Amino acid sequence: MVNIPKLEQLLKTLANKRRLQILLHLRKHGSSTVYDISRIINLRIQATSQHLKLIKLTGIITSKKKGLFVYYQLSRKQEKVVKYVLSLL
Repeated sequence: MVNIPKLEQLLKTLANKRRLQILLHLRKHGSSTVYDISRIINLRIQATSQHLKLIKLTGIITSKKKGLFVYYQLSRKQEKVVKYVLSLL
């Protein structure tokens, strides 16, 4: 059975141009820091960080701290709808 509230949150997260750009970048490059992502999508670091936080809350991405840097990557476990959207990017 479909979890409607979870699906709604996933779709809201995916329905944003900047977040889709972030996901496309992570799909192409594997993992990146907030600094690298902000340069690629031409957005301030603070705004990029907020987008990453929202995406991470839905489980679409994960993060790993290495030294002073936090690296973001796509989660290995994805909902079908997320897999489908990622396949379109």
